[in-house]
Amino acid sequence: MYYILQMPPFLLLAIIFVLFGGIGVVGVYLFRKYIRINYKRSHNEAVGFTFAILGGFYGLLLGFVVFFVWDSMKEGHNNADREGSLAKGLYRNIRYYGENGDAKRDLMKSYLTYVNYVLDKEYPDMEHLHPQGDSGRLYFNDVFYKMEKLASNNMRVSEMFTQLNELATYRSLRQLDGDSAMSIEIWVPIMIGALILLVSALMIDVESMRLHMTITAMLGIFIGMVMYIIILLDHPFTGVIRIEPTGYRDVIEMTHDTDR
Repeated sequence: MYYILQMPPFLLLAIIFVLFGGIGVVGVYLFRKYIRINYKRSHNEAVGFTFAILGGFYGLLLGFVVFFVWDSMKEGHNNADREGSLAKGLYRNIRYYGENGDAKRDLMKSYLTYVNYVLDKEYPDMEHLHPQGDSGRLYFNDVFYKMEKLASNNMRVSEMFTQLNELATYRSLRQLDGDSAMSIEIWVPIMIGALILLVSALMIDVESMRLHMTITAMLGIFIGMVMYIIILLDHPFTGVIRIEPTGYRDVIEMTHDTDR
């Protein structure tokens, strides 16, 4: 799936169109060549009525799936944006913390190590659909440990601990969003439903083979278009519309700013 999502989007769309449209055209050709059915008017009306019902229910199924993956994608964006905002706010609090001692320097070093790990390891792993290891958790826990060495009665430290805990929450949500791809148990009914709908379209008696092929190809292309949308939205951290670590990159940029 990673390599599929690395294709230019319009190339992937064109391939899906050709694939699903070609299935419709080839299906019509083979069905009319090798399967002989003596149609009556009532037969064709029954097939058309069944096709309309199946199309309606399948459209509802696809609509539900598209809404599900879109909502998941949007939630992933929101969680990543909140995480990035908290990461920038925490950096400011550490940088402008009043005391200038070894504890502050160690905390800043530990925090920037974690930020660089997220940029260099966590997001690339999520983009390549690799499982997350324990190293990130160790770097993150080290930030907690170094923050414990600051003056515990300082209100700024209390605020930093609050931000760090919220950052931990949204970091976990981001990792869950990265592992929330649709399971095979959902893909199988979608593909079986597409097959049933295309077979139903083949069984409709159309006098012109070209017209029959055109109608079935259009149906296949439409199904492929919805599949294309689902594929793009189902993996929010990879592909051309992936979620980027903008907030963490801003933290690195902020390290180059001079104090005013």
